[in-house]
Amino acid sequence: MLDQSTSWSTSKVAAADKTDAWQEVLSGSYREWQVPRRVPANFHAALCRHDFAGAAIVETVCDPCVGERTRQHVHRDDELYVGVQLTTSGRERFKIGDSRTEVRAGDLVVWTTDQVMQFEVMERLHKVTLMMPWSLIRERMPERRQPPGGGRIESKAGIGSLLAVHLLALSNEISTLDSSAQGSVSRSTLELLANALSGQQQVSRFDASGAMLRKVQDYILQNLHEDGLTPARIAESCGISLRYLHMIFQRSDMTVSGFVIHSRLMACRQALSDPSYHRYQIAEIAYRFGFNSISHFCRTFKEKFGQSPGDVRRGAIAP
Repeated sequence: MLDQSTSWSTSKVAAADKTDAWQEVLSGSYREWQVPRRVPANFHAALCRHDFAGAAIVETVCDPCVGERTRQHVHRDDELYVGVQLTTSGRERFKIGDSRTEVRAGDLVVWTTDQVMQFEVMERLHKVTLMMPWSLIRERMPERRQPPGGGRIESKAGIGSLLAVHLLALSNEISTLDSSAQGSVSRSTLELLANALSGQQQVSRFDASGAMLRKVQDYILQNLHEDGLTPARIAESCGISLRYLHMIFQRSDMTVSGFVIHSRLMACRQALSDPSYHRYQIAEIAYRFGFNSISHFCRTFKEKFGQSPGDVRRGAIAP
């Protein structure tokens, strides 16, 4: 992946090297891609990328070209990402898995790195793309076992319209925000994105248990700091029986206690990666999000993420 803030343009690349350079910069910003057809000598592209709080916002302008993400690329990838693209001008065709879609100015499209994909830029394109790990989004959508299937999001009204405006503002302003503000922006972006992706799902009738599950999850996320965040306490606070609480969690692949631990670990990992938390000791962060044993926290953290809390913090601080 590229550095925290990077700009690139073909203006500094020799004509004979443009195809390879374009493929390299695509792979550095959107996970691994290949450019199967050589671009012409006069091909122009420019890219500006900003990393923030585990995600990235990428603004790209490019002339007509094609790219593909093959099964081999998918198998080699070690982390699942969700890409949300706002097209501001131009036209582009996608094949995402078995589905095809064409996007124009104002359209939002979502895609995931676990699918074979192709794109074809039909005319000079200007787009803004949010690249976010599925693990971060999943924290807000734990009832959803699989990432979104890919395709267009309604961007002319409702939450999709808000998301489109947010992405454009994020692209324009992210470089002016300090690290503490970027953490807050990341959380608001996650909320908007999770709501937009929830709206993608076809729901033919009101789902009472699903609504209660989301209410309970919101309660848990708002009270991770509480020591006594037990299933019994959660059920009582949400006005439901303990039996019903366990029943609604059967629609996800986590138990109630599993969701609490998962949410605490995700919150700690995000804090360890957030520069605004660097003044806190690791133990303080663990206690802040409800762990009462630092040894238990360190052990479960490493089991889940394959890195110690110290490794994650050092990776965030390293230039």
